[in-house]
Amino acid sequence: MRKTMSIFLALAAATMLSACGTHDPRSDVVYPYTQPVPRTPVHAEQRPSYDGCPGDAEELAPGSICPSTAQCFEAGGKRCIVYEK
Repeated sequence: MRKTMSIFLALAAATMLSACGTHDPRSDVVYPYTQPVPRTPVHAEQRPSYDGCPGDAEELAPGSICPSTAQCFEAGGKRCIVYEK
């Protein structure tokens, strides 16, 4: 029984030690043959239009509430806001 346990432990130790220092394929980085094309950022595609609001005014988002510290008005069918009164 003791001899069987010793053989088992020796095999287990040999198996564990054989895995030390082996190369892990998960750390390999695979690069494509061609350079990737960068995507256009989402915020660059969805620019708000400030054409309808005069001067320093900006277009107020739909459903937004005008704060008491700002001045809001309608111009060209758009709700505009000026943050400094």
